[in-house]
Amino acid sequence: MKVLDIEGKTVEEATKKALSLLKINDMNKINIEVLDEGKSGIFGFGISRPAKIRVYYQQEDDIGQQAKEIIEKILMLMEVEAKVKDYKESENKVYVELESSSSGLIIGKKGKTLEALQFMVNLLVNKMTNSEKKIILDIESYRAKREKALRKLSKEIALKVARTGKPWTLEPMNPFERRLIHLTLQNDSKVTTKSEGQGIYRKVKIMPVEKR
Repeated sequence: MKVLDIEGKTVEEATKKALSLLKINDMNKINIEVLDEGKSGIFGFGISRPAKIRVYYQQEDDIGQQAKEIIEKILMLMEVEAKVKDYKESENKVYVELESSSSGLIIGKKGKTLEALQFMVNLLVNKMTNSEKKIILDIESYRAKREKALRKLSKEIALKVARTGKPWTLEPMNPFERRLIHLTLQNDSKVTTKSEGQGIYRKVKIMPVEKR
């Protein structure tokens, strides 16, 4: 988090100066502490004092580094030997690649630990930086492997559903994985899909298309 002290005739003017200087258009991306509301002379006479504010802000270029530091602190608290191998930023996301000899421990059963770690990191980074960028964690290309496995699984179950005429409900999945199943089968004329349940228990149900 960076800090900038700036003065103006009024608090409002000082705030406008800060936004202009930092090239930030959204007030939600900065936090302002009023150090001195200032004082103006009467009818132009007397002693006047400028308003002074302290602006706390986070430069967009620092989001990846901020995420890296938070992740490594969490991993240290978990007592897991791991580090951030690399990170890349796009307009809306930061992709973070982890490296560890204990990758299975970080991934967890069906990626649950990795998802929990990613959720925690996003909460902390968003709170500390006011950034809306989403942090995506990966290790040993787990996400690509998981995506490939889910596509294969959904197609196999779709064939079984079409053959038997009986619906099949998959295990609970996160929003990304559920969407992946829907997209994989959206052009399959023999089955249809829908999500059921609430929260972390939400699942995808694959059903046969009724013949007319």
